Amino acid sequence: MRTQIMIFSIVTVLLGCSKSKDPNLPPTQPILLSPADGETCESLQPSFTWEASDPEQDDLTYTFWFGTTQDNLSIAGDNLQNPGYTLSQELNIAAKYYWQIEAYDGTSSTKSEINSFSTIGEGESGVLPSRPALIAPKADMPAGDVTFSWNASSAGTGTITYDLYIQQDAANGFSLLKEGIEGTSYTSHLNAGNLSWYVEAKDSRGQTTQSAVITITLN
Repeated sequence: MRTQIMIFSIVTVLLGCSKSKDPNLPPTQPILLSPADGETCESLQPSFTWEASDPEQDDLTYTFWFGTTQDNLSIAGDNLQNPGYTLSQELNIAAKYYWQIEAYDGTSSTKSEINSFSTIGEGESGVLPSRPALIAPKADMPAGDVTFSWNASSAGTGTITYDLYIQQDAANGFSLLKEGIEGTSYTSHLNAGNLSWYVEAKDSRGQTTQSAVITITLN
């Protein structure tokens, strides 16, 4: 009986001295840095930055919430390792957007406040035409009548026109083939040889954006 009492006492002491594991402390609330709340952004592809910390120095990952209405945000970026994010596609002009950051320490998470920003509108300075995407020709083709085509540029101010530049064999740099094209295609008769070409979009303010350069061979 005495032995049982001693064992019970020892177990009771050990249990009484043991400490339960401290509960995890969540990350501090992230602070949104840029764009600032209510800011009007000239870029249609803004970069977002924020800061956050964890009281236990846990490594943090982030979820980027984004949308056009404050009550219906969706995940635009997940498991981000750094406190920064750039959208992969351009936003609409003259539009309002909302964003929020959620910091996660592996156990629990904390969301920031929701900030808003707007993109600059058509006719306001700073918005360049979007980069034209070239459609054809992209592959070698017979010499003769060559039709150049590209996707229309957006943004910019007022009417968008296009200047078409080419470079052929023995040419010193690119030369202007056609200026002020109002559509998205142009046909010209060209001789055989190597051909490089690109399009430059120009708005009513004279702001320009150049496409990529494509090089082919005219047989």
